Amino acid sequence: MGQQLLFLSFILFPLFLFAEEETPSHSLWDYHPLHVSAQTLQTAKADVDAPQGGDLYFGKTMAYVSMIVPITKTSYFIPRVEWVQFALDWDKNPKFDETHFSYTQFALLFYSKGLEKWRWIVRGEYNLDLKHFSEPSLYGLFSWLLWGAYDLAEKWRYHIGATGFVGLEGEMTYPLLGIDYSPTPQWTLEAIFPITYSVQYNLNQNWRFSLVGRPMKERFRAGSHEPQPRSVFSYSSLGTELNVHYEIPLRFEADFYIGYNTGGDFYIKNQHGKNALYTEVQGAPYIGGMLNYGF
Repeated sequence: MGQQLLFLSFILFPLFLFAEEETPSHSLWDYHPLHVSAQTLQTAKADVDAPQGGDLYFGKTMAYVSMIVPITKTSYFIPRVEWVQFALDWDKNPKFDETHFSYTQFALLFYSKGLEKWRWIVRGEYNLDLKHFSEPSLYGLFSWLLWGAYDLAEKWRYHIGATGFVGLEGEMTYPLLGIDYSPTPQWTLEAIFPITYSVQYNLNQNWRFSLVGRPMKERFRAGSHEPQPRSVFSYSSLGTELNVHYEIPLRFEADFYIGYNTGGDFYIKNQHGKNALYTEVQGAPYIGGMLNYGF
């Protein structure tokens, strides 16, 4: 899917967003519902295990605007429009020469704590290549998420759901399963396949330090004027990082992270999704950051 590292910033909004208060706000703008965000991730070159050899560079930059739209005190929508640019450069690529790609993403997320002990997230995203905006059937990708978290006990929650995509000559559905545990208010351990894996320490309401497993994924299609026209390709790997997070609740968030990409898979198929060239990508260090400001 490749966009999973973005929606996590949404669910980190405090759960008391629209809770009852002794002196309730009279304006939605008191909660700073309009957010502008930017994020970048850059990896070093990694060796490619393929007959052609060579190395592969992956980097990604995103900017987006989102809006909190309340329905009730426990449920709200978050529509989002995002611009994404990424580089995927294999210097021995026999199928296409293009190395830089960009797309627009239109997303809608629904969040609810209306059911006792449950938190539900439903999200849909549609990506469309900026260079081929008039060809959505060839260059569009739809991905989705259904995620429920249940308060099993005071310190435990389990997670169930599913996630998947359809488009670019393929479709896939994965189960979502996991658990999180908070032995103290400062510490949280979570393992939720295939979304997130982390050990978090909350120093105070502003600072959080984490050891994080970050999935890195991108699925796309090359252009028509390539040695193999309209090739479909997929990149998938997992990084392990140290993450420093600073937050002024509802107003400002910032992440800085540095880690090591433990390697993964990269394949290229023809325009019909056939005749795949499969490779394995070795490990490499990476660095990145995120800024989010609420108006």
